[in-house]
Amino acid sequence: MKGEFKTLVSFGLQKQTFAFDSLMVRNILAFEDNITKVPNSRDFILGVINLHGIIIPVTDMRRMMNLDEQETTQDTAIIIVSPEDKIESQFGIVVDIVKEVFEVKTENIMPSVYQNKMGLIESFVGAVEEKGELVHLIDLLHVVSQIDSKN
Repeated sequence: MKGEFKTLVSFGLQKQTFAFDSLMVRNILAFEDNITKVPNSRDFILGVINLHGIIIPVTDMRRMMNLDEQETTQDTAIIIVSPEDKIESQFGIVVDIVKEVFEVKTENIMPSVYQNKMGLIESFVGAVEEKGELVHLIDLLHVVSQIDSKN
């Protein structure tokens, strides 16, 4: 639809930039080692955290995408998202750095041709150029389906 805007939150994983709809973001936390491991969980699920009395699973987006491990730095963050706008659908995503919030005209979103190393994230809703950089837009509902499947 012409003239409509979408507000996105961008983040870095290694040297690549990704984003998703800011309306799905509930919180952004500094990364802390207070994640409780969950036995027999998938390798990309780091564990759970207690956020204001709500137990939230935390995933490592790098592992989901089959990217190399990175050291945790002061920029490492956990983005708490809720793709279905329900408390029980919240989960955390560990990213290397939260970059910025920006608006993009929906007509400027291009089809995505992102290829990864056979990672679990296969569905992108497109890509957009922001400040001379290609930003891949992640479909969070697809991420949820990957977390829920093959448990």
